[in-house]
Amino acid sequence: MKFGSLLALVWIMALAGCARQSIHAPVAPGVAIIPAPQWLMVTGGELRLAGAVDVSADADAPRARRALDEVLGRVGLATSAQAATRLQLRRVDDPTLGDEGYRLRIDDGITLEARTDAGLFYAVETLRQLLPPAPPAKGHAITLPQLAITDVPAYRWRGSSLDVARSFLPVSYLKAHIDRMAFFKLNRLHLHLTDDQGWRIEIKRYPRLTEIGGASAVKGGRPGFYTQAELRELVAYAAARNVTIVPEIDLPSHIQAAISAYHQLACDDVTNLGPYAGIDVGFNILCLQKPDVVYPFVRNVLTEVAAIFPSEYLHIGGDEIKNPLYADFVARAAGIVNDLGRKAIVWEEGSVAATRPDTLLQLWNDKYPTAAATAEGHRWILSPCSHFYLDHGNYPGQPDTQTWCRNGVPLERVYRFDPRAYPPAAGVEGDLWSEFVPTDAATDNRLWPRLAAVAEVAWRDPASPLDYPGFLRRLRALRPQFDAMHIRYYAGPEVWGK
Repeated sequence: MKFGSLLALVWIMALAGCARQSIHAPVAPGVAIIPAPQWLMVTGGELRLAGAVDVSADADAPRARRALDEVLGRVGLATSAQAATRLQLRRVDDPTLGDEGYRLRIDDGITLEARTDAGLFYAVETLRQLLPPAPPAKGHAITLPQLAITDVPAYRWRGSSLDVARSFLPVSYLKAHIDRMAFFKLNRLHLHLTDDQGWRIEIKRYPRLTEIGGASAVKGGRPGFYTQAELRELVAYAAARNVTIVPEIDLPSHIQAAISAYHQLACDDVTNLGPYAGIDVGFNILCLQKPDVVYPFVRNVLTEVAAIFPSEYLHIGGDEIKNPLYADFVARAAGIVNDLGRKAIVWEEGSVAATRPDTLLQLWNDKYPTAAATAEGHRWILSPCSHFYLDHGNYPGQPDTQTWCRNGVPLERVYRFDPRAYPPAAGVEGDLWSEFVPTDAATDNRLWPRLAAVAEVAWRDPASPLDYPGFLRRLRALRPQFDAMHIRYYAGPEVWGK
């Protein structure tokens, strides 16, 4: 059990009631929350909601209020000053809650507290999980367990990565995915926008990138691209749900789609200059021996990307390359990102380059040596393939899944990942590559419910005890919510029961 601050404890112990039960992982009847709150106390009674609630909300919490109105509308509760039940949404000056922590109390009313709009937003999402996914039958009330929660995430980076370069995903899907991320308190959407098979972001200085690269895809996948206007609108949609979109422009390899559009980016002896639909990688790179061509291209592209995405970080790829000029390229590309007022992210291989300590490194190879980069002050986004590469099967041998890292990454394996094995971690991220994921339904199948386990790993205190059976009970209790969000999840009996 992990208790919060003394202030939070006093706040909780002041609650009226008796027969209290304190638990770390909420598995009490009627309480199913993912990720599990850091501290939960069930007081034994119930609160009945019918018709309307009296909402009192601080004006400086617009995202949380928008989410609350949406949640209340979904379950058929109106807002009225004459309602018997009061629901309070308020900002409080409590540093122990950090930037994303919150408190939630349900007794004879509902009180949500946090230092920030983001914290209140997550309090609303927890309340949403406690509520039904739809209005009750006519004549019936909603009942909520009386309880108190104090909750603060372990990691600031709680990510989902989608590869839209090999196979395109429409904006409508990305919006639905952002809604689902918010439900589970995930807050970073890493969009892998470019690769050998496709270029998905409009760059106005280089229109052929999408004219040529936007028309290609992996065999069986979908072509397409996003206009800058679409991406700006998506960024705003995500921000309203506390999700930051982090764009990745994969450099200097994984670049065939760009070379097929602008041949001069390749070395002069390269003859493979056309669009590509295969699954192999690393066969072509920007010609690093042509700095007068390559670096203006990189700067111009990243300048337009930075103008679209206000994220603190820009991802510049940098994986699976063998070239004597590689380290120099990573250092120069990261420097361009810094010149734009941003911080760079590079896949783990980029640790060989001389970059600023605030450059994040993303780990995908479980056995990659991290000590030297850690000693230089770098932190890690943890995406080890054996736990978080969701293009690998929900079970060993699942058709149309990758096996190069391991044969299957089952839900329990995701849940049991220990971030403490790779200090210092900025957070964790579940990654989905789309070589064999050509449809929205296939994307859902690979992501869910495993991404819910990623969310729990990213939120929970890594020193807290693991309870996979308890996690399954909570997951199964939330299945109606999955259905209400129209998620076409993997439905294996080892996850959902028979």
